[in-house]
Amino acid sequence: MRKFTTQNVLKTVLVAGTLIAALSTGANAADVAQVNVSFADLNISTPAGATVLYQRIRVAAAQVCGTTDQRDLARSAHSKLCTDKAIADAVAAVGNDALTGVYQAKNLKVTYAKLASNY
Repeated sequence: MRKFTTQNVLKTVLVAGTLIAALSTGANAADVAQVNVSFADLNISTPAGATVLYQRIRVAAAQVCGTTDQRDLARSAHSKLCTDKAIADAVAAVGNDALTGVYQAKNLKVTYAKLASNY
């Protein structure tokens, strides 16, 4: 039987976005959604493995935070904040340099794209 440790299973806990949503709707803080993301099959010290884990974390965050109709600006903004926070927290929880590098590279591209679109 395989033993699951912090090295091969990450529990993504959405502390900020989902907690805020839960409290604003009267839900209990203990009801915050979470998803287990397994990476026992990956070598996350390599760029390829870290990239696959990053994608799994993104998918899990989207599952928990949900997606909304882009025309509903308030819910769409909340969903994005929740997803961004969940990804950042999960990457920090893993504490792996390669994964952090993938995260930073993806977020730099988004930041530059947003800056360019402002002109």
